[in-house]
Amino acid sequence: MTTSLAAQLAQIRAHGTNPLDLKAQKKAHSKSLLFDASHAATQDYDTLYQICYEGYQDLCRLDPRFVDFTGNLFSDQSKQEDRTQMTAAQNKRLDCVLEDFMGLLGSRLLLKPALKAMEWLIRRFSVHENNMICFVLTFLPYHTSPTFLTVLSILPERLPAAFKFLRPYVQSSTNPPRHTIVHTAAHNQELFKAFNSYTLSISRRKQQYPTLLSFWSSIASEAVALMLDRSRSGRLELQKQNQKDVVLQILPLLADGLSIPHSADLQIGCYMILTVLSSKTKLSEDVLTATMDLVVSNWKGIAHAGLICLVVLAQQRQEIELSKKTFKALIAIDQLSDRLAVLKPIYKVEKLVLGLVIGLLKRLGDGGSTERLRTIRVLLEANLLSSDLVAAALGPMLRLARGIDSLPPTNDGFNTQSALIDLLRCLADSEMVGPTVRLALENMDPKTRQYSFELLGIHRILKDEPGTQEDNVGMQDTADHSGTTLFRELVSRIPAQTAFEVSLLSHTESYILPSLSDAFVAACRSPKHLVAFSEIPVLRKSLAMTEPLYFSFFVRIWCGPYPIPTRVAAITQLSENFKAERLVTDVQMLFPYILHALADPSTQVRRAATELVLVLAPSYSAVDGQGNDQPRLPILGKDQIYGQDKKHEEIAWLPWEVAVKFIQDWLLRHVEEFRLEPRQISRCLVDCLGALAESRDVGNRVQKFRTSVRLSVLTWLCSHIVSTPLYTVKNRLLPTLTSVPKVGQTSTVALLNPLLTAILAQGQEKITARCAREHVNVSQFIDRVLEVAMPKNREGIKLLQDFISDHHTTPSPLLLVAIFRRLRNVWPFLKSQTQVSLGRIMLDLAASKPSSDDANTKQKEALDVLQTVKLSTEVLQSLLEDCPSLAQTVSQRPAKRRRTVSPPRFLGNDIRRTNIVLEAIESSATETDAPLLGRLFEVLADLQGYKEYAGTELHYLELLAMSSILSILQSSTAIQVQKSDVRADILVDCIRNSSNPQVQQTALLLVSVLAGIAPEIILHNVMPIFMFMSSNTVKRTDDYSAHVVKQTMESVIPRVMDSLRKRHKEPLAGASELLFSFAAAFEHVPSQRRLALFQSLMNLVGTDEYLFALIILLHNKLPNNKSVLQFSTDLLDCYQIETQFQTVERYMTTVLDSLEPKPAFSAHLMAHSPLENPVEHTTNMLSHLIMLLGDKRLMFKSSRAFTLENSHVDGLRKILSRVTDQALSISRKFPKEQKGGLPMVDYISTLQGLLENADVQALYDALKSFEHRLSIRKSEAAAGHDACLGFLPSLAIITQNSEDEITKRIALTCIGRIVERFGQKDTAAVIRATNTVISASCLNAESEEVQVTSLLCLSTIVEVLGDEFVPFLPQTLPKTLRFLNNFLKTDKCSKRLHNAAYSFFSALLLNAPWAIAGPDLDLLLEVSHESAGTSLDGDCVAERRATLDLVAKQIDPRDCCAALERTWASAMAGGPEALKEQLKVFEALIGRLSKSDVCRQSGALASLFRKAFDLRRIQFCPRTEESYEDSEVEEVEDLSNNVAMSMIYKVNDTIFRPIFAQLVEWASSPSAKAKVQRQTTLYNFLMHFFDGLKSIVTHYAALIIDDRFWQSPTHFGPIFEVLLDQLKPAAETSLTSNVIPTITELAVASDTPNNHKTINAAILKYTRSDMPAVRLAAVQCQQRLTNRLGEEWLALLPEMLPFISELQEDDDEKVEHETLRWIKMIEDVLGESLTPMLQ
Repeated sequence: MTTSLAAQLAQIRAHGTNPLDLKAQKKAHSKSLLFDASHAATQDYDTLYQICYEGYQDLCRLDPRFVDFTGNLFSDQSKQEDRTQMTAAQNKRLDCVLEDFMGLLGSRLLLKPALKAMEWLIRRFSVHENNMICFVLTFLPYHTSPTFLTVLSILPERLPAAFKFLRPYVQSSTNPPRHTIVHTAAHNQELFKAFNSYTLSISRRKQQYPTLLSFWSSIASEAVALMLDRSRSGRLELQKQNQKDVVLQILPLLADGLSIPHSADLQIGCYMILTVLSSKTKLSEDVLTATMDLVVSNWKGIAHAGLICLVVLAQQRQEIELSKKTFKALIAIDQLSDRLAVLKPIYKVEKLVLGLVIGLLKRLGDGGSTERLRTIRVLLEANLLSSDLVAAALGPMLRLARGIDSLPPTNDGFNTQSALIDLLRCLADSEMVGPTVRLALENMDPKTRQYSFELLGIHRILKDEPGTQEDNVGMQDTADHSGTTLFRELVSRIPAQTAFEVSLLSHTESYILPSLSDAFVAACRSPKHLVAFSEIPVLRKSLAMTEPLYFSFFVRIWCGPYPIPTRVAAITQLSENFKAERLVTDVQMLFPYILHALADPSTQVRRAATELVLVLAPSYSAVDGQGNDQPRLPILGKDQIYGQDKKHEEIAWLPWEVAVKFIQDWLLRHVEEFRLEPRQISRCLVDCLGALAESRDVGNRVQKFRTSVRLSVLTWLCSHIVSTPLYTVKNRLLPTLTSVPKVGQTSTVALLNPLLTAILAQGQEKITARCAREHVNVSQFIDRVLEVAMPKNREGIKLLQDFISDHHTTPSPLLLVAIFRRLRNVWPFLKSQTQVSLGRIMLDLAASKPSSDDANTKQKEALDVLQTVKLSTEVLQSLLEDCPSLAQTVSQRPAKRRRTVSPPRFLGNDIRRTNIVLEAIESSATETDAPLLGRLFEVLADLQGYKEYAGTELHYLELLAMSSILSILQSSTAIQVQKSDVRADILVDCIRNSSNPQVQQTALLLVSVLAGIAPEIILHNVMPIFMFMSSNTVKRTDDYSAHVVKQTMESVIPRVMDSLRKRHKEPLAGASELLFSFAAAFEHVPSQRRLALFQSLMNLVGTDEYLFALIILLHNKLPNNKSVLQFSTDLLDCYQIETQFQTVERYMTTVLDSLEPKPAFSAHLMAHSPLENPVEHTTNMLSHLIMLLGDKRLMFKSSRAFTLENSHVDGLRKILSRVTDQALSISRKFPKEQKGGLPMVDYISTLQGLLENADVQALYDALKSFEHRLSIRKSEAAAGHDACLGFLPSLAIITQNSEDEITKRIALTCIGRIVERFGQKDTAAVIRATNTVISASCLNAESEEVQVTSLLCLSTIVEVLGDEFVPFLPQTLPKTLRFLNNFLKTDKCSKRLHNAAYSFFSALLLNAPWAIAGPDLDLLLEVSHESAGTSLDGDCVAERRATLDLVAKQIDPRDCCAALERTWASAMAGGPEALKEQLKVFEALIGRLSKSDVCRQSGALASLFRKAFDLRRIQFCPRTEESYEDSEVEEVEDLSNNVAMSMIYKVNDTIFRPIFAQLVEWASSPSAKAKVQRQTTLYNFLMHFFDGLKSIVTHYAALIIDDRFWQSPTHFGPIFEVLLDQLKPAAETSLTSNVIPTITELAVASDTPNNHKTINAAILKYTRSDMPAVRLAAVQCQQRLTNRLGEEWLALLPEMLPFISELQEDDDEKVEHETLRWIKMIEDVLGESLTPMLQ
């Protein structure tokens, strides 16, 4: 049975890391994102850091936030960081930094720089193991990418619970599908929680990106849906509990997500989850309300998505009313009704709309009532509610209108009740919602229904209802009575005077109109009331024919927002008036408003208007009833109709003849048609005013209208439309007028331009308010006014242009949107010059940085215009000319500013401007835009220059520019391209220098197109293009990249080859460059596409001529790649046997040519080989040729071809004969001494033969080659090992016999290499070689460089031999120490010798530390002291300190301690640096020792510390020129104190107390001067001692100061007098913080009656001082003593009483007050009153 300990050990073994398991470490180091395992295992951290740091720098250019990680993750120090050596706290801090970086990196993981940066995190910090959850979740949104497969391959075998679902995909190396992730998230809570937590943490750090959030929201919402579906199984109670559990799990997540600001995508994802949650389960009312508030808390900018969520949530609620927070958020949404109308076909919006309406009604008194009423009307007219819910909304409105529910008063005097009544009337009369409202009123209870119809002025015949007829009659009588009462009350409110008003169509607010209109609405219920109303004095009916007041009132009524019966009654009143009274003035002022009535949607209104026309027509006839000419009547209201402030000379009036024609021929003839359809009047006017009026067929007659008549009518009608204050009239008649382009030479829009000017000048706020008052749709009204700005109306277009260019003080988003919409509509019909001007304005607006809502609206709309309208070539050229030069702007900026401020920051506006222009060109470019090519290439060149100066790229802009060029070139194959416009060099730069694949591929497609249109432009730049393709494009696995490569090859290569054949006698020189481009790409081409790609290449360049060249280039470029050989045979097998034989023949010819002294053509093929030696080239080619010829398929084809006797066989035999002759020539010419690829045994055998008769240079070259081979060849066969060890004697002979110093050194280096690699196999051979190294010719040589090499070789030998090196110690160690010491005492000490010697010492300390002891150890320390005192620095200091550190760690502690004590004087003589290094050794020794060892060695250690503490005395008693500086002594003492504290921490009180007492005694023993120095050192130590251990060692103070010290008179007396004298300056300073506490503590310390009596007497003396401040200080001092000492101090009370009595009557109030406090304190201590004593 396995024990508990065994199980624990097994667990540790499974999860832990063994630092000695090199195989496991190598395997862990080979885990890589970028490199295969074999290559990654060979990389060191320096090389890897350089690769990854380049990617990190690119990231910093992309996003400045990455710069924060320069000092930690990507610092030079990070190369040495090892997580296994860090503490848990350090690892935790590192995890935070790593996760922060990975979160920021997530959005760019598909970029190469990001993968390089992630590579560093994997290789250096093992984030795939230590931070696996964050690491995997960072890559999870890209689970379908090839990179994710690499991520799976490097994950450890043990996966956490959250990622166990990945195990099958790790094993099968396939991407996990999306449905698997969804299913796992729904069933695996670990994954669900981890993914949610990761996403929220990323969003909190503002590192979120769309890919992550869209992936998370889709996965989470589907997972929640699956959870809820799964919870529906089982019993009902179980289902409820399961659903509750899911809700409780999800709601906190949603609360956290919705509370994070500035993350729109995250909030939309939360809305999705919330929608799923609410639709699949039933939530409580409180939860729904709170959730709705949460939805609107941070929904700025994403209100549409939030609105969908609110609609779903509101539909689930039982309550209708919305919370205050939700209501406010909804009301703040622009165009809320339109948004809800969009949602209505998909979602049930009724409850949310009804809640809004009720909320608006409840808040009518809070201010802004007009806007709230308008919102109610818009919501109800949008048909968002069913009839039942409309009735539910009307109920509260009617109660408020009737006064049943009280309305809070408004601050602005707004009559809310009256406005509500108007609103109800408009709703009842509305075309959209009127029938529904009336139906809802019909279904109300009889009392409410009757009041509603009376209130709204709706005529209704009471129907028989259940009950008696008497009830109906009674109800009718009651209604008549109430109507009369209401009418009388309203008439009584009408002012008696008109305040000088002569027309109610004035532009100023009317004084009498509101009360008159209310009374008229009430009068409409009864004919007698109408008669009474018309006789109201203020209307001045008797003056109706002389002033326009009377008629203008009824115009306001029928053109106003009143019920249909009211409007009909107003028109009827005028008809009755004209019937009763003969017309004595021209009332053409009524004609525009009659036209308005004839276009009314209500049939009743139109019928009443036609009756009015029939009444007026007889008065407007050319002759009267007797045949006489009608007299011309004066025009009524000519100078008064629109108020006194209106310029009436600008108003046109119809001549009498034209007025007659207008009534008789234009209106009267079609009056019956007007009754039938509201649009008929518009058609009639358009026909009469327009061209059709020249010959209009009316019945069988032709009615003609002269141009003068039509122009008069047009001018008159336009002037009234411009001048009228009624927006309803403008809104209804404007479409008719704008349908008539012109009459004669007069343009309609020219007459209407003043209206456009006036409306734009009013601003949106006034327009909206006026439209709301008149119940006009503001958007429709603005659109109809803007229709005045016709394409040919330059003045109107200029007005719109000026409006969008100006900065307005009031926001006008509605106006701006309408203006931009109008400009989009008219854009195709504008003149080119106008389009250019507008285009520039749009560009300025779109590129501007918005500073307000209006500016933001302008920016969006201008951008939309540029992207949606078709821009002409002239406009595009103009926009391109406005593009700024980014490169020039960056280059002109100071270099310092370019370094400190990222170019995208100060070029933001210019970059955006260029972006907008290029997007506009891309969407509009056609074949007619060829003139843009030159400028587009200039922009592309500018972007390349920007990269050079700014160090970063603008890939998107480059893509836009090239896409535009591509669309222009592809639009027509017959297009004529100007050579000066095309810049092929720019395309080459894009291909070679860009890091973005899309930019590269687009540039390649451009090259392909240009090759077909203008090949001569491309041919000069073709090589850089194919060099790029070899290293970038062909390696990609996607189909699009393959398509780009194929298209580029087919377009360019044939033309390149034609050009090469024309220009070169031997085209192989040019073709080799092209072929090498593809050969270099071999390893990067996906294996499944290699054969097809290269076969296509050969078909394009010529298989017979260049197949051999491609094969040679492949073998020379990749000599060690085995797959090249297989590929070459496969490629060769694709062709006929004749082609294969020709290829072999050309191959052999190339080999022969390479052996010539001056090769003719083979140099072209070998120029790119990594092999430097030409013979190696030839050897490589021959070895591969042999393998090619050995292919079984070639042999089979050859044998089959020779068995078939046909015409091809003779040719094959001739080729074979030539190949045989070539092979014999090669065998004769190939050198025999080539050894580069020989096995080590043969290589050394050859080398020994060369060494026998070689000269010095040859000998050096041979040994150098051997040493190089030893350094680069890491693996050899066993025979090679033996051969190398057997070569050691030969090398020894060279070192003994050679007189050349360089040769001797290289021989010693070779010995070191052999010993290092193979010495463990034969230590006897190493020992023999050691005798050579320590001989007189090597270690004892006069040459310093030979000595250095010998010492380095000895260091290697020591590492191999270990204890077996002991016999050589007497000959090496003392000798090395002595001549190093001698060198240090001279001024010419060699750093290399110094470092080599210390390297030898370190090797000894590591492998045989016991060998260095006694005098040798002393001498090593003394030599180190001497070295520290020299000027050596850098590597020398590091080597020395590393050796000394080994002394402390490897030498026996007793020997080391003794040596340190023996060499202390030497260290002090060596100077401060030597002494500090000595102390560092001491500190390392203490750190090495355990507590028990320190206790055993405490005596020796204490002795050593006393030597260290005696430094100050030795240096300063006496002080000489050689003494240390004060600062140097202080530095050494600080270090000594720290070392002492490290020892103290490891001993107990029993051990340390005697040492401490001895130290105190030691510091007090010498002479006075020396005593001061020692005690100074002692007290410096005591500061560290007590500060470090604090209260733990308080009792040690007794060893320094006696407890009864202050009780002695000799100690108490001197300080007492001085201290008590400090009470005298109490008048100037405050004594409570320092002096009085000190006196108190002195009294406590000197605890004797005599001392207390002395102190008391002195203080009481000060209570009689002349200065109040002194007396006050004395009293406060007595208070503190009484409080601290209590009864012990009050033993002196008899002496105090007289003074207390005096102080009670002190002149100073403060003193008297403090005395009373003192008395109270005494009484509290004694427990009795002092009053009897004081009396």
